[in-house]
Amino acid sequence: MKRQKGFTLVELLIVVVIIGILVSISIPIFTAQMHKAEVAADWANLRAYYAEIQADYMSTQQQNPKVKISGIDKDYDWNSVTFLDGHKAEMKAGICGVSFVENKGYQIAYNCNKGHEKCYLGLGVEYTKPKQ
Repeated sequence: MKRQKGFTLVELLIVVVIIGILVSISIPIFTAQMHKAEVAADWANLRAYYAEIQADYMSTQQQNPKVKISGIDKDYDWNSVTFLDGHKAEMKAGICGVSFVENKGYQIAYNCNKGHEKCYLGLGVEYTKPKQ
């Protein structure tokens, strides 16, 4: 009798099913990690922006007209911040708001688009975390 080498259809189907299960498990993990990375990038940009505008305020003791304030400036963009030198940092996973407190300086609040409590970032002298 001649023996044929190869895989049976059942063996191939089992392998395809196992691969499908592994992919279906890994996709949510991958998307969660992508969200964390995007939030971390947003936080890094906001910390750099806050350091720049707060240093500017501390050196001049005046609010800089280049810094857009949420709720006051009609052309305020919740999805990005524009540094004092003119370059813009787009938010990847959330929105941010900037406010100004007289004689204290700036505040920045950030939350991701998914509303996760762990993604909230507040920077500033008067920072208080909003109640959920």
